Amino acid sequence: MNFYEDKEFEQKIEQITDQFGYLLLDIIFMTFQKINSENQLVKEFLDAKLQVHKEEAF
Repeated sequence: MNFYEDKEFEQKIEQITDQFGYLLLDIIFMTFQKINSENQLVKEFLDAKLQVHKEEAF
């Protein structure tokens, strides 16, 4: 009986570890998505600012 309980406990720990790994991967993926969107916003802002600067030069 004790062996069965230990095996069941081991399986639960493996499931928890797997789920925690997926959570960390999701957090990393979401972080990269946020960085990418912020970089796109900064690029658009800088492009618009550069365009205004070029127009003022003429």
